[in-house]
This record gives sequence, structure tokens and C-alpha cells, in this order.
Amino acid sequence: MANTREYGRETFGAGGLNDQLDLDSLIDEIGLDRSEIEWRKDFVNFSEDDVRRLGGYQDLFAEHAEEVADEFYENLTAYEETVEVIGRSPKNVDQLKQTQKAYFTTLADGEYGQQYFRDRARIGKLHDMLDMPMKQYIGQYGVYYDLILPLIGDSLADSLTDRVTAAVRENLETDSSEDSNPAAGDVSRSTIESAVEAEVDDKIEDILSILRIINLDMQVVTDTYIHSYSQRLEDEIERNRQLMASVDEELEEPVSDLRSTAEDVAASATTISDAADQQSRKIDEVADEVSNLSATVEEVAATADQVEDSSERAETLTEDGKEAADDAADVMDEIGNAVDGVVTDVDGLQDRIAEIDEFVDAIDAIAEQTNMLALNASIEAARAGEAGEGFAVVADEIKSLAEESQTRAGDIEAMVDDIQADTEETVGSLTDTAEQVDRGIDRVQDAMDNLTDIVEAITETTNGISEVAAATDDQAAAAEEIASMVDDVVAQANRVAEEIDELAAANEQQAAMVTEVEETVTQLSGTQSATDGGTVVTDDLDIVSIPADLPEGMPDFVIEMLSEKQLREIASGKLDPEDVL
Repeated sequence: MANTREYGRETFGAGGLNDQLDLDSLIDEIGLDRSEIEWRKDFVNFSEDDVRRLGGYQDLFAEHAEEVADEFYENLTAYEETVEVIGRSPKNVDQLKQTQKAYFTTLADGEYGQQYFRDRARIGKLHDMLDMPMKQYIGQYGVYYDLILPLIGDSLADSLTDRVTAAVRENLETDSSEDSNPAAGDVSRSTIESAVEAEVDDKIEDILSILRIINLDMQVVTDTYIHSYSQRLEDEIERNRQLMASVDEELEEPVSDLRSTAEDVAASATTISDAADQQSRKIDEVADEVSNLSATVEEVAATADQVEDSSERAETLTEDGKEAADDAADVMDEIGNAVDGVVTDVDGLQDRIAEIDEFVDAIDAIAEQTNMLALNASIEAARAGEAGEGFAVVADEIKSLAEESQTRAGDIEAMVDDIQADTEETVGSLTDTAEQVDRGIDRVQDAMDNLTDIVEAITETTNGISEVAAATDDQAAAAEEIASMVDDVVAQANRVAEEIDELAAANEQQAAMVTEVEETVTQLSGTQSATDGGTVVTDDLDIVSIPADLPEGMPDFVIEMLSEKQLREIASGKLDPEDVL
């Protein structure tokens, strides 16, 4: 028989991870004081009779401690998951078996005070420190039942034999002293049945005593795991709180800058709108001047017709009228040159309008890019859940501003298109005028060859030339007015370009702010727990659907422990997470 004290509680707390364990703090935090221990004993009906019964198995447990430890670890090493846990222990399997022998023998050493439960708490915490799942640890007690119950069965066979033998012997001795009894020497069936029943009942009570002490052990182990889960939960909540505080600090300045930048963009858009209005009015004035120029050209054409008629009557006075005709031809050349100059100026105006159109396209492209950034930011905010709702509002405002900028750019582009159409019409009119002037010059040349009435023709030609000169003056004045208008349009275009540069700079700042916000949102989304919905794979490799409305900050390792039904009940508020830990 093995020494009953060969494997004792002195084995606990030696080496391995024990140096990293503050047992006093653990006992205090799980509330395992003397009164709590007594309450638990009373709750499971663990009495002095149980202590007595367990003490009766002290030698039996000590005798089979090595056998139980070997079979216990033979079962553990048969599974990959538990082998991985064992591999994390600084002790080897033989050392772990020593601890297991001590645990097994102390189940029946008869001392179940505070030190006993401190040792159980130590063992449970060490397994938790090795990251052994609770299901594996609790499952080990099933192995214990398989190992302990056969020992009790063998013990029952021995004790039952002894009790039946004693009962038979006692019955025989009693019957032999009664000579008058005809059945003397026979053992009654009831005697044997009573002996068997009494022994079986006694062993059942022994088994119940073992189950009660194991139940108390399991309670302590569960306390240590719940304590660990609670600590992890508190750490996770604190980490989430710190993260959210950090996000708030990081978002405060970028959002403020983003708001300021948005205001700058709005102011720039207003300035562009005012400049566009001014440009529209100037272009209207250009159209009026071009219209007046067209009327003046028509007067020139009418006067040229009169000169042609007078030249026919002055055919006989060709020599004297040639000089006047030469002067008229020179004036017509000047008119042609003036018209060419106007055409050149109008062409320059078209080029400027084209540049404005390019600026408008640039504004539209910037607004479209801003709109895309706002859309991306809205998507990231939606992924962030409730934590990103504030940013989603800002993103929507940016998107609205971008859409408004596109609308305004479209309005300006439409006005530019109208101006281009009017300018092209003006160029066409001026071209026609130039052709008419050329034809007038040709007719004047013809008149030079056909002068007949020198006196009357000279007088009428002089009057016609005077009218041509007056019309030419009006045309020159109109051309100067057009040039002035073009200068104003150019100035306005420059202002538009400056405003576009400012808008571009503001949008670059806005893009930088949006990028910073996106990085913050990415950081937030990268640390989200599984409480935002989806699925998770449990320790049993089952795929469980996760409700989207689980409490915020609930750690993933807790979610993986629970069933889908429990998760739904927690999400609906019917079950408190602490009730299932």
C-alpha cells in the first residue's frame, strides 16, 4: 500500500506558473472567505458525515493515485487541443502527474477548510493562465468519474462480501442456539437482502459524498474562470473607452478644420457666382455694341450705293472725279482694316471664353472629386455604426456642397456657351460686312472708270464721302467700346481663375482632412468587436450568427463561448451577460 501522505497538498504552489500567481488577491477578488465556504458546503449538504465517508477512501485513493494520474493524462494526450494546452505549461507531463496525484489524494484527506479551497482556486487559475477553455477543464471531471467509480465498485464488492459474510455468520450463530427452530442452520433470504441493501445504500452515500466535494471543487474552478472573464471584460471595456476618447480627440481638430474649409469653399463659390453675374452683364453690353456696329456697317453699305450712283453720273468727268474716287477707295480700305481689327478682337474674346470654359470644367471636376470623397466617407461612417454617425452628417454636408458646386459650375458653363454662340454670330456678321466693303471698293473702282458728269458727280460724291467718314467714325468708336468690354471680360476671367485657385487650395485642404478622418475611422473599425453582427466560429467549430444589437464592448472570447440562443436573449435584453459567465 502506498504511503497516504506520499502525495500531499505541499505539492501545490511549487514551480511552474505559481510565481506569477497572486493567490491572496485572487481569493479576495472572488470572495472565497471562510463564511462563503461554509455557505457553499451547507448549500450542497456537505456535512461531517461526508468528511467521515471521504476519509474512509484515503488509503484507497493513495493506493491508486499513480494509476489514476496515468490514465487521466493518457486521456488528455489523446486530443490535439489538450496536448496544445499541456505544451504551454513550463512543467513536463511527469511533473504534471505529480500535481494530479496530489489533487486526487487530497479529495479524501479529510481536511476541507480554507486551505483546501485555496489550493483548488490555485489549480483552476493556473489552468486559466494556460488558456485551457472551461469546457476542457470541466470535462476532465467526467474522466474522474470514469476513474473513481470503478474503484468504488471494487470496494463495494469487497465490503459487500464482508457484510454478507458477517450477516450470515451472525444468523447461523443465532439459529444454532435455538434448538426448537426446525430451520436451524439455514440462512434466510431476507438476511442476505438486508445486508446487500444496507451496503449498497452505504456506498451510494459514499458516492454522493465524492460528488459533493467534486461539486465544490467545480464551483471554485468556475469562480476563477469567471474572475478571468470579468477581468478581460473590464480590460476590454477600458480599452474601448480609451480608444473612443482617443478617437474623439483625433476627430475634434480635423472636423473643425473640415468645417472651416467648407466655409471657405462656400465663400469662394459665392465670389465665383458674383463674378459670373458681372461677366454676364459685360457680355450683354458687348452684344449691344456689336449690334450697333452692325447698324453702322449697314449705313456704310447704303452710302456706298449712293456713291456708286453718283459715280455713274460723273462718267464724263472721270479725270477730275478720279482723285475723289481714290480718296473714297482709301476710306473703304480703312473701313476694311477696322472691320478686320474688330474680327481679331472678337476672336480674342472667343479664346478668353474658351479659357473660362476650361476653368468651369476644372471646377466641375473638383466638385465631382469632392463628392466622391464625401461618398467614401459616408460609407466608412456607416461601417463604424453609432460611433460614426456624427461624421456621417459632416460627410453629407460635404456631399451637398460638392453637388451645389457642380450645379453652379453647370450654370456658368451654360452662360459661357450662350456667349460663344453670340460671339460666333457677331463674327459672321463682321465677315459679311467685310465682304460688303470689298464689293463697295470694287464698285468705287468701277466708278473711277465711268465718271461722266464731273460737276454734279463731284458734289454728290463729296457728300457721300462725308457720310462714309461719319459712319467710319461711329464704327471706330464702336470698335473701341468693344475693346474696352473685352478688357473687362479678361479682368473678370482673371478673377475667376484666382477664385478657382483658391477653391482648389481649399479642396486640397478638405481632401487632407477627409483622409485624416478616414484613417481615424479605419482605426476605429479595425478594433471593433463582433457585436456589429455577422458570424463567429465557436470553440466547438460551430458557426453561430451574431445579432447586430449585442451590447457594445462585449469581448469576442465571451461571444465565442455562448450559443446562438443565448446571444439572441442577450441582444433582446432577456438575459444579462454576467448570468451566463
